[in-house]
Amino acid sequence: MIVQQLQNLLPTILAQVVNNDRRGCTYKEFLACNPKEYDGKGGAIVFTRWIEKMESVQDMSGCGNNQKVKYIVGSFVGKDLTWWNSQIHTRSREVAVGMNWEDFKILMREEFCPSNEMQKLETELWNHAMVGAGHAAYTDRFHELARFEEWWQQ
Repeated sequence: MIVQQLQNLLPTILAQVVNNDRRGCTYKEFLACNPKEYDGKGGAIVFTRWIEKMESVQDMSGCGNNQKVKYIVGSFVGKDLTWWNSQIHTRSREVAVGMNWEDFKILMREEFCPSNEMQKLETELWNHAMVGAGHAAYTDRFHELARFEEWWQQ
């Protein structure tokens, strides 16, 4: 009987040891990774940088898939908090908090990154030119615009 129970548990134990398969983290562990507040302002570049930072915090903390949205919305402080409260009212708290991370990012992008701004940044990328001898500034902006374009194509 005990041998059978151990054999049944073995795949789970191996997954946890070999794959570092964590079941999530506590909110305290998440906060210890210094998540940044977001106020819904700053446009597409600020939003993209914030998302990248939050995904880094999720990875460092070991945040489980079912915790990502729930923990991230704790960093909302302004316009985005008002938006989030409307999502809870419209969808219910359980459905809103239970949303998967990719769907959540798309929903936020639709709200906080107007399509005209995205088109403007894409045009800037395609027309990006170096002015003067500012190689470093040119290269930094190019990489930022290229990364932004790649991120939005996902």
